[in-house]
Amino acid sequence: MNHFAKAVDRACNYHYLSADSKEEIKAYCERKDIAIQHWASNVTPIMASFHFKWVGKRRNPFVVAKPIYNYEDGKYIGRREFKEKW
Repeated sequence: MNHFAKAVDRACNYHYLSADSKEEIKAYCERKDIAIQHWASNVTPIMASFHFKWVGKRRNPFVVAKPIYNYEDGKYIGRREFKEKW
């Protein structure tokens, strides 16, 4: 289960944070010297992917997939070339 928080720094800038646990968010806030204002609930995935910063230890589950097509000046050129892994 993911947790979300709204935090504020000394300059009154808001930070929207997400992680797997509340402890990870609290640890991040202590390192960056920011204070948690309140815990958010019922955050939609689109809000989490575009507005919340992932501070958890694992990979961000809210990353939006990137297209595999190349465009130049708005015109379709072709597919990207991927290097072989082995």
